[in-house]
Amino acid sequence: MLNERQRRRWNAWSRRILRAGWLIAAALLMTACHLEMYDQAKFKPQRASDFFADGAAARPLVEHTVARGQLRIDATSTGRVDGDPNGAYLTTIPIQVTPELLARGAERYRIYCAVCHGANGNGRGQVGLLLNPRPPSFYDQRLLDMPDGQYYETIVNGKGTMYPYGYRIQNISDRWAIVAHIRELQKNPPPQN
Repeated sequence: MLNERQRRRWNAWSRRILRAGWLIAAALLMTACHLEMYDQAKFKPQRASDFFADGAAARPLVEHTVARGQLRIDATSTGRVDGDPNGAYLTTIPIQVTPELLARGAERYRIYCAVCHGANGNGRGQVGLLLNPRPPSFYDQRLLDMPDGQYYETIVNGKGTMYPYGYRIQNISDRWAIVAHIRELQKNPPPQN
């Protein structure tokens, strides 16, 4: 037999369980148990509709959209031989270097790189003078000997205190244009101060 204290405790637990059961039942009743969302009016992709003037049900994909699993991984997009992440760096720029590409590289360099590396690549840009350590000069022997693919990878992923610019400079040819511009700068070093 249960004594009075045990009976009260049992009654308290049974009331809690009963309340929880009612709450669960109410929650289940309030959920969307119907197929109205599934059966609602909607436009299906690749099917004609009168929603857009051209008869399409959806807009075309944004230019340069890459489907999941379809990303191009090759030497041009990675800066490494055969696109292998552990492969050797490319020693030459894999796209044709034209006057237009060099002009584009100079423009992109002034926008993204000159504030730290300096307009002429000597590492004395306005922001670069405030940094510790300062950005290196592109005329240092270490950077003169650096393969072009390593420049590309540094632009994309950053290095040391350099911030990665891969998401800012998204166009692959713009990245290689900057590398080509740096190589042009290295052909004509500025006078030493």
